[in-house]
Amino acid sequence: MLQKSKTHIRIISPAGRFDSNLLLSRIAELEKEFHVSYHKLESDPSWPFTAGTIEARVTQLKDALLAPDIDVILCARGGYGVSDLLPHLPWKELKFVKPKLLIGFSDISALHSALYCQLDWPCVHGPMPGTGLWQKNDPCDIEALIAVMKGSSQPISIRINCLNQALPLPSDGWSYGGCLSVLTNLLGTSYFPKTLFGSILFWEDVGEHPGRILRFINQWTQSRALSGVKGIVLGRFADCVVPDICDEAMLKNEIAKRFTIPVWSSELFGHCAPNWPLPVGLPIQIDNGTLRWNLPPRTQ
Repeated sequence: MLQKSKTHIRIISPAGRFDSNLLLSRIAELEKEFHVSYHKLESDPSWPFTAGTIEARVTQLKDALLAPDIDVILCARGGYGVSDLLPHLPWKELKFVKPKLLIGFSDISALHSALYCQLDWPCVHGPMPGTGLWQKNDPCDIEALIAVMKGSSQPISIRINCLNQALPLPSDGWSYGGCLSVLTNLLGTSYFPKTLFGSILFWEDVGEHPGRILRFINQWTQSRALSGVKGIVLGRFADCVVPDICDEAMLKNEIAKRFTIPVWSSELFGHCAPNWPLPVGLPIQIDNGTLRWNLPPRTQ
């Protein structure tokens, strides 16, 4: 019997800079489970906020998306820079290649949204190995991510609680979400869905003033982007506080008061650890305080 080959993961750096030694130690861990490939970009001395020039990052991303032997694309970290790349990708050519599962969070939300809108590729909002959050606390989120990267179709469940309804009815829909500020900046572009009808959204963010968070949400509501949305799940809004005035719980409750659809809360995803994987563009179900989802069985 032929031995099944390991899942091939390509690690890319489409956004911010990171500690390369830290990433290399994580690659060594991942190589116990996967075939891993990674090519470091040369940093751009004229711009300290990204892992490389726009041209270098486009080439690295394009090569990963087009490669026929890659199963999963794992982003090293977020930060800034993904939206710079989107107009330069070969979208027409990509319609004819094997879909890959792209994983990351933070600025990577822009790439998740673009891949879903342009190609109907599902993606995963989840931990990244070039950050200090990887296995920082409980390793359960990384264990769940490893199962996803191996193609497991076993359900993943996270606990949530409803903020604005006592006994919300069970709900199901297709998932869309990620870093709220990043996604807000895609509104009005071809990288944001034409409609969110029938979706359940998930939002999280980091380092934003509570007033800015509410401005972002006003943009979604006043542009009618939320028409037909069935519910919203709020993850961590890390460091989005004003000391002694507004904490994270107060911010979430203020958001929830502004909606008649169910708004749930969870401490288990976002710029935090653990950061449980959540899908973009796949069915999810919410019932009795639990959000569940799974990958469809992988076709060979």
